[in-house]
Amino acid sequence: MKKNKGKIHSDIIYKMEITFIVAAIVGIIIFCCIYERQNKKYPSVAEIRITSEAMNRRLLWEDGYVEALIRIEAEGFDDIVDKCEVKVRGNSTLEADKLSYAFRFDDNAAVLGMGKGKKWVLLANAYDPTLMRNYIALYTASKLRLNYTSEYRYADLWINDTYQGNYLLTEPVQDGGDRVDIHPAAGDFLIEYEKTRIDEDETSYIVTDDGYRYLIHDPKHASEKQAEYVLEIMNHVEEVISEIKLGDIEAESTASMTIKSKTTESEAAGSEATGSEAARSKATGSEAARLEAAESKAAAEKLSNVIDVDSFVDYCVFAELMKSVDMGFSSEFYYYKDGILYAGPVWDYDMSAGNVNSSYYTHYSNLATTGDSAQGFWIEEQGKLLKELMDCPQFEKLVWDRYHEKDVQDIITHIYSDGGLIDELANVYGDAFSRNYNEAGWEEGKSYFAYAGSPLPTFDENVDYLKKWFMRRNEWLLENSLSR
Repeated sequence: MKKNKGKIHSDIIYKMEITFIVAAIVGIIIFCCIYERQNKKYPSVAEIRITSEAMNRRLLWEDGYVEALIRIEAEGFDDIVDKCEVKVRGNSTLEADKLSYAFRFDDNAAVLGMGKGKKWVLLANAYDPTLMRNYIALYTASKLRLNYTSEYRYADLWINDTYQGNYLLTEPVQDGGDRVDIHPAAGDFLIEYEKTRIDEDETSYIVTDDGYRYLIHDPKHASEKQAEYVLEIMNHVEEVISEIKLGDIEAESTASMTIKSKTTESEAAGSEATGSEAARSKATGSEAARLEAAESKAAAEKLSNVIDVDSFVDYCVFAELMKSVDMGFSSEFYYYKDGILYAGPVWDYDMSAGNVNSSYYTHYSNLATTGDSAQGFWIEEQGKLLKELMDCPQFEKLVWDRYHEKDVQDIITHIYSDGGLIDELANVYGDAFSRNYNEAGWEEGKSYFAYAGSPLPTFDENVDYLKKWFMRRNEWLLENSLSR
């Protein structure tokens, strides 16, 4: 009997051991699958090493491009070792302790699996304590109907063997087969809304009849004739939008006459039975609904002759979600291709998603009301061309219908949901973010710009704030857009 008990006990232990081994193997396989999937979805952090005698000191804007040698390495990609030229870049970011850079090769080069180009940008994310806002913006735009969104990769940067911190390597917004695929020689162009700033590298600005000022990026250094051509196109776009705002379309005229006719008939037959009045009222309402639909269709058709409606709708969805302080000031791009104006690509979102100094941006932060920057319609407050469009009821309806669509909501909620984009970035790139603060010497809780938000003491707290901000923003927009 004791022998049998011993045998049974041994069998149980053996089965438990087998079960444990199988579970361990399955766990390892699952971990490897997840790790491999994450690595495919999120490329490893690149190492970029720039060597330049001129960069033994802090570069200034006045220095322009300086000669350098660059080495770019990342797991899964071919190494790049080449000569290049480097300069500091940006506007407000020029004031940052942690500088952003642009570098360019003599010839087009494919970098880390991104499209070929001569010029590349290293964004310091100096004013964003999470280092994520620009990444989130580019990721989100790439999921919407916004073509030519810049590709991007996280990278650690060394200059003359001194570690500078974590950066976002990305393609600049410029024309090119692997960038914004336009052909200026054929009449295409790329412009940026610039309220006041002057870029000394660019010389061509236009101001439209509505007073909107644009920098012409391409064609580069546009001639007077080319600038006049761009101005003519933009004035025409604004004119069409104004016509739709004012209801100057055939469908509305027909609707007005028809409804007026019905009203006159109703008044003349005021003594008829209540049932007849109800029937007539119902008929009039149905006719009004049909005419309203016809008017909306006419407006959409008229708009589609001058702009790509889908890209403008999604640009408005994106702009409302991100709530950037640059709205109506700068970094707002449009491109004209094959006779149609498109919205985008997006650019510069380190000061968005609640990352502002509320004492300076009082309206942004709603200090007079709730004190929550995640609330409020932003385009109607800060927008220029986009505001003109949102003042067209037919277009505004397209925007909020789109915002409520399931595929758009899936993109947005994935940003802040548990296990979503922000959590994944913190998990996959956590070590690189930690090096930025612990090895490069940047402080998690320190504000590096007077107009940016005041960071919370730790990286995790800043990440949590960003997640909750996006959640509140989306919930507010979902609820309040229903009545628009």
